[in-house]
Amino acid sequence: MRLWIISIAVMATLGFILSDVGVIESNAIRSTPVTNAQSNPAATAKQDSPIAKTKVLEKELGEQMAVLASHYQQNIRFPHYSTPINEGQTDLLEPLKALPVSLNLGKDVDDSAQLSPEQFNYKHGDIIKATLSSSGRIQPTQVSIELVENNKTLSRFSVTEKDNAYLAILDSKGKDWPVDLHIKATFNFAEHGRLAILSPIKYSPDNGTILSISKAYVDGVNLSIPVQLNINEPGRYRLTANFFSQDKSPIAHLTAKQNLKKGKNTWTLQIHSEVLRAANNPGPYILDTWTLTKLPERPGIRTSYGDSNISAEKIEGFALNQYDTTSWSDPQDEARLEFLQKLQ
Repeated sequence: MRLWIISIAVMATLGFILSDVGVIESNAIRSTPVTNAQSNPAATAKQDSPIAKTKVLEKELGEQMAVLASHYQQNIRFPHYSTPINEGQTDLLEPLKALPVSLNLGKDVDDSAQLSPEQFNYKHGDIIKATLSSSGRIQPTQVSIELVENNKTLSRFSVTEKDNAYLAILDSKGKDWPVDLHIKATFNFAEHGRLAILSPIKYSPDNGTILSISKAYVDGVNLSIPVQLNINEPGRYRLTANFFSQDKSPIAHLTAKQNLKKGKNTWTLQIHSEVLRAANNPGPYILDTWTLTKLPERPGIRTSYGDSNISAEKIEGFALNQYDTTSWSDPQDEARLEFLQKLQ
C-alpha cells in the first residue's frame, strides 16, 4: 500500500510542486542500485520474492522523495517573484529568442537544412522575416515558404536567393492572424526528395509597451524598481526581467502579475534581499531581457504580448545590511514541503 501511495504522489506532485519555484541548480534524482544477489539459491529466491522487491522499490522511492524534499526546501527560501537563476537556464535568459529549426537526415548524412525566423515575437503589421539555409553539398531548390496555422496556409512569403540561402519576407499589415503560427519552408533536397521544415512564431496584437524605469530603492526585505508602461488593452499582465551582476552573470529571474488599466501604468519589480545575499552581491546591477505578456481572460483565449522600449538598464546597488533580514516564508510552500517529507 505504501509503495502505491508513494508512486502516485511522485507522479502527481512533481510538476505541481515545482512549477512555481525557480531552480537553483540541477539535482538529478538517482535510484539507489540494488545489491547483487548472493550466491546462495535460497537467498536469491528470497530476494526475488514480491515482498522483497516491493521493499527495495519502497526504499528507492523513499530516497528519491528525500532528495526531492531537500531540493524543494532549498528553493522555497526565495519568493516566487524573485528566484535565483544560472547560466544554464536559457529558457528564462533568452525567452524571446527565435531558435533555428534544423532538418537532420540521419547520423550518416552530412547534409542538413535550417529555417531561422528573424525573431520569435511579431506584432500585427510587422514585417515577418526568415532565412532558409543549408550545410553540406546539397542546396535546397524550388523553395516555397508560407505562413501556416495548423498546417493551413495563411499567406506566402516573397523569397529571394542570396549567398546560398533563401531570404523570406512577408508584410503582415492589415492581417489579424492568430497568435500561434508557424513559418513553413518546403523544398527539394536532391535524392532526399521534397522536404518541409516548420518553425514556430508568435503574432500578437500590440497590447502595450514597457517605457522606462525609475530609481531603485530599498523597501524592507526587497530592492524595488518602478517600471513605467503604456497599456493599449486593459487586462491581467505578467511582467518579467532578468537581474544580472555588472559582468552580466545571472542573479535572479523577476516576475510579477497585475491587472493594468488602459494608458499609463507604474508597476514595481522586486528582488528579495535573500537572493542578493546568496549571490553576495551588493550591486550595482543590470536589469535586462524584458517581457510583457497579456494573460488569457478565460479558457480558449490565447496569450498575447507587448513590447519594450528598454533593454539593459543599470540598477543602483545598496549595502546588504540595509535590507530587512526577515526570512521569506510561504504557508503553501511549507505545507507542500511537509507533505513531501511525510512520504520519505
